[in-house]
Amino acid sequence: MKKIIHKSFFKNYIIEGEVPSTKIPSVNEFQLGKNFFYEVVNNKKLLSLHKQLNDVLLNKIDLNNAAVAFRKDYSYLHLFEPHRTNYYFLRLDIRSFFHSIRVDDIKEIFKAYISEDEYIDDKKKQSILEGFINLVTYTIPADSKNDKFKEKQVLPMGFTTSPVISNIIFRKLDIQIQKFCSKNNIIYTRYADDMLFSSSLASSFVHSESFIKEIRITISQMKFQLNENKTIRTKHTISLNGYTIQYSYFENFLKLHKQEYKINEVRLSNKKTNIIKEMIYLIEVKKMSSQKILWKLFHYKLRFKFVITESDVRKKYYDDQLLNKVSGYRSYLLSIIKFNKKYSCTRDTTIKKYSELINNLDKIIDYKY
Repeated sequence: MKKIIHKSFFKNYIIEGEVPSTKIPSVNEFQLGKNFFYEVVNNKKLLSLHKQLNDVLLNKIDLNNAAVAFRKDYSYLHLFEPHRTNYYFLRLDIRSFFHSIRVDDIKEIFKAYISEDEYIDDKKKQSILEGFINLVTYTIPADSKNDKFKEKQVLPMGFTTSPVISNIIFRKLDIQIQKFCSKNNIIYTRYADDMLFSSSLASSFVHSESFIKEIRITISQMKFQLNENKTIRTKHTISLNGYTIQYSYFENFLKLHKQEYKINEVRLSNKKTNIIKEMIYLIEVKKMSSQKILWKLFHYKLRFKFVITESDVRKKYYDDQLLNKVSGYRSYLLSIIKFNKKYSCTRDTTIKKYSELINNLDKIIDYKY
């Protein structure tokens, strides 16, 4: 690929002959669950440069087709669809995916796209490649709550450039894993740190320690590690983050009716579907208050930053929170229906059921809220 990032790209961001590293107060650290995120704030120039990098370079670099995250016209459902006619499933998780990507690997891979022989200014203080690295990485402060990575330079989860860079970095490993899987009749897809593998009823090799060891060795080339606690081995059905792949073959049906009956589909998990059904029941039939529904189904502990004395204001707040839930679950259902129109990966009976649930949710949105 022709090297298209030159020093003119950085002209409005050069300080004393170099592109400075990104520091506080330009970055805000926050935590969601066990994960730490880093958001660019109070720095419009940096945000603009990140957008330009995505537009003129990063989004133009080829990726492996196993990588389905952070790509235009792709969704989480693309992680599942190629596997739906298989029987054995394996999910492997990469530990601390973004923050485990080494700066040396970023430099090595991006040498093909960004010059390391051209400099930011005439004094040759900093190469174009080094300037790029300073733009897309972040050194976590010593007083950070992120103990594992404090004082380390990382590809920060939260920068808009990080998702596509992670796919570019992992491309080399995606190719190796895909080739190994192909030789063993195994399907492989990856959504960021989630790796999903599957094989037909004919071979359970994908469940073996030998297979997992091979994947572990492959990703260790770039110092990635598996999160062993998140490994999932299943047969005929696997559920991840609210979505399910189901493959079932009914042998008795074949004996009785002289024809095959198989289920192979991508759908919402039973847990998520049951929550939607119960939510509709509590709203429409039981006429339960929004506050009680939020507690019963989602264990909401809503805390206000200020004291609310007016009951109408409090009620509206809870109603708005429940409306967000109703709208969110409607989007889940709609995503399956839209995806199925293109890939025909969900049974007609399931689609009909989802359409009925959407109609119920629409009535709630239109008439109750």
